[in-house]
Amino acid sequence: MTCQHVKMPGGVTAIVCSRNQRKRKCKCGRPGTLLCDWKMPGKARPTCDKPICDRCATSPAPDKDLCPKHAWEWTKWKSQRGLGL
Repeated sequence: MTCQHVKMPGGVTAIVCSRNQRKRKCKCGRPGTLLCDWKMPGKARPTCDKPICDRCATSPAPDKDLCPKHAWEWTKWKSQRGLGL
């Protein structure tokens, strides 16, 4: 059984447990040990959270990982601003 601590509104913490936690896989089929940290303003979740493996992930900064789609967006954003690759 897997349990997680979840912060609720008002500072309350809940413990949520489940028996059958779905194994997350990267699009390439490997275990998705990381989640994409691309910010998603206006969405229910603040970040993309797609599962990615360490081979497919791009890390633009310490403790930040991007899925291939958002790594491309990051590269495009940098080049538009003349920040280089």
